[in-house]
Amino acid sequence: MKNAIGVAVVACVLAGLAQASPGVSARSPVSYQAPASWKRISDDGTSTQSESAMFEVTDGVSSKDPPVVMIRTYKQPAGLRMDNIDLVQAAKKITPGGVPISCADDGSSWRTCIFLGHVDGSKVIVLYRIGVQDGYVAEEAFLFPLAAAESDELALLTVNGQEEQQGRTTGVYAPLHSTYKTISLFNEFTKTLSINGPAPFNAKAVMGRPPEGARPTVYRWTGNPASSSSPGG
Repeated sequence: MKNAIGVAVVACVLAGLAQASPGVSARSPVSYQAPASWKRISDDGTSTQSESAMFEVTDGVSSKDPPVVMIRTYKQPAGLRMDNIDLVQAAKKITPGGVPISCADDGSSWRTCIFLGHVDGSKVIVLYRIGVQDGYVAEEAFLFPLAAAESDELALLTVNGQEEQQGRTTGVYAPLHSTYKTISLFNEFTKTLSINGPAPFNAKAVMGRPPEGARPTVYRWTGNPASSSSPGG
């Protein structure tokens, strides 16, 4: 497998977690619909307690390091709730040095976040989605490289609803046009991820133009998206 991001995800996530089996399970209420064009690069295990699958995205994006999508579904651990999920640990498990950047709740059972990490010395963005409902947990990690701006203008990648919930918008500056294509693929796929029926999906990944004269800056999100605590810069 030549994809450096894919290799990193396998090493950091699948090797350290319960083994898995195919994406849409007859044993659990979790479902999703991956496009037929996506290449399945991992599909492991047979446990009824935990399942996972990994895909390489091949829909008109960079062929050098295309996005990688990891899906995990498992029985809800005792004591785990949406209000006590450790996003810092989740970010570190997915990619080396991973940190939460932006996050927003989607109702009481779902949450969308942006993490920033590193693979082979390059910055990697992780669009992360988690749902906890009806005794099950569904996790999605959509990873892609943070490309150099070059001639593309910059825009702020963030999560819709975060400013309203937290009182301040945080995110990471990224090339507008190339990143927009990638997050559109994330949004289209993520709206199919559900537990026992369709899930709300207002907390989409979005991009906005930075203020006039603003310099590219990464903000680290450090608070509960449902609270008014301020993120660090």
